[in-house]
Amino acid sequence: MNGVVLRGVMVADGRGCFGPTNVEIANGRISTMAFEPDLAASSIDCSGHWLAPGLINAHTHMTLDGGGDPQAAATASSQAATAVRSAVRLKDTLSCGITTLRDVGGVDHIDIALARMIQDGEVIGPRVVPAGRPITVRGGHCHWFGHEIDDNSGEAQHAVRSELSAGATVIKIIATGGMLTHGQRTEYVPFSLDALKAACDTAHEAGAKVAAHCLNAEGAHQAVLAGVDSVEHGHGIDEVVIELMLERGTCLVPTILSDVRIIEHGTASGIPSDVVDKCRRLFSKLERSLSAAIGAGVRIIAGNDGGAPFVRMGDIVDELQLYIDYGLDPAAVLASATQGAAQLLGLEDVGLVEVGYAADLILLESNPLLSPNALAAPVAVLKNGDLVAGNWPESLI
Repeated sequence: MNGVVLRGVMVADGRGCFGPTNVEIANGRISTMAFEPDLAASSIDCSGHWLAPGLINAHTHMTLDGGGDPQAAATASSQAATAVRSAVRLKDTLSCGITTLRDVGGVDHIDIALARMIQDGEVIGPRVVPAGRPITVRGGHCHWFGHEIDDNSGEAQHAVRSELSAGATVIKIIATGGMLTHGQRTEYVPFSLDALKAACDTAHEAGAKVAAHCLNAEGAHQAVLAGVDSVEHGHGIDEVVIELMLERGTCLVPTILSDVRIIEHGTASGIPSDVVDKCRRLFSKLERSLSAAIGAGVRIIAGNDGGAPFVRMGDIVDELQLYIDYGLDPAAVLASATQGAAQLLGLEDVGLVEVGYAADLILLESNPLLSPNALAAPVAVLKNGDLVAGNWPESLI
């Protein structure tokens, strides 16, 4: 619904909170914010409620099913079935208050197709910043759905250009081994610095950012030296890597919830034993790395690895609560899933409750700056000013 005033609402984003105020939405954007309501406009009494930016999940895999063995499920599914199931997952994710997500690697460019269909209004879902196929070494992590190349600069450049040509707006590169690919060693560092730098330079020249999958310090160090914009996961990053990230402005997207869920569910739930073993072995390294990165001031961006075992793309609040547990303050936690994530994704008009910004908003019952739990089960979810999930607290006046 566009052309409406949200009357008497408290406002909270990563900068702080204020109110009560009156927020007018017109043509999909926040048009005015004033302490005196426009009595001539249609309005909704939102007194006693909080208005926050729609949430951003910066690390998802829409084409993975979130079951015990995503690799087995994806390789057994047809392209058509995977596309339909992905569209259903996207709609469910929007109802959780996530109005934007970055998909960092999927099957058959389905993420790119669905991103376009959402933009054109053919499919209901969050805004999607798609990576297409993740770039990996031949036989490396995610090889079963990735863009496989040899370790050389020319192939890295070609792979980046190929994914961008297909419609990717961010590049994902696999800088280490991984957990979920069967038989992978997490200590593996598949790419040379030259190949990583060639990929980053090519992407940046085209205006695209680069996310690097990193499960060990050596691979993360190389990725940051090469110029990636974000380290994904970050298991085992040490003081040297953290200092370099601070120097270069590199973000960390921890996805710690996926580790927690793998350990909690274990092999009895159908997760392969090698995945559980790797996760249990590495989890303490991620805990130490995340605490150290937060303590040093590395910019943390919210991403939960949605699509990994027993993690839905919409499960962002549980991820945010873990950031609190490891030392991030509530304002920075909210920023990690709003304007901080928007900056990483290169989106200039989402992530804040601000005049001129897209009206991607969530209406809440309590202050999200006091606890991330306030973000769970939003009363109403707006995307481009339209009510896409939930209900207003009263009938339109």
